[in-house]
Amino acid sequence: MEKILVIDDSKITQMLVAEILAGKYVLDFQSDAASGIASAQKNLPDLILLDIALPDMLGYEVCRILKKGDETKGIPIIFITSKDSELERVKGFEAGAEDYVVKPFYLAELLARVKVHLAFRRAKLQAVELERLTIFKEMAVAVSHEINNPLTTVYAYLHVLQREVSMDNEQVRQSLAGLQGELGKIRQIVGKLRQASNIAVTSYSRDVTMIDLHNI
Repeated sequence: MEKILVIDDSKITQMLVAEILAGKYVLDFQSDAASGIASAQKNLPDLILLDIALPDMLGYEVCRILKKGDETKGIPIIFITSKDSELERVKGFEAGAEDYVVKPFYLAELLARVKVHLAFRRAKLQAVELERLTIFKEMAVAVSHEINNPLTTVYAYLHVLQREVSMDNEQVRQSLAGLQGELGKIRQIVGKLRQASNIAVTSYSRDVTMIDLHNI
């Protein structure tokens, strides 16, 4: 279940958010900026609902701090505030927020916005993971080709040894058989690397796509 951090000192807002989102997401409520930042950095929520008028720091600054952090910069932030001027909205987006909801808000609207931003975050994370898998696939295929060339040469030398060396010597026969067995294991590993190109993508309901790693 996805995690949502709510940084807001209003007990009414906390109650309304809990009424909308409880049971659908794991909720973490913090009432001041310091606690909210600490929780975000420790728990890495999937989305943050952030008030502007916090007792110890403006939400704009909280947003800027989190957007500068390597681990927290990708977390979508939605401002929830009573400040409805154009200037305040611009300041919110300039601080790095993904969305801006004005109090009092419609419960269905907030839920819809949360769903949209969480879905967008999932899509971005999966795109990054798919890119990493693609790079891995290309590297694996290249490495398999690099290994195959000397491996073929070693097999050729082994074949020559088996023909030229007296197989009457038990120790020599066991050594050559062991060498051939180990080369076979290397060939199997190279084969698995080549299979890295067989990345299968499966689509499920609710626009969720899963990557099948069984063939990697």
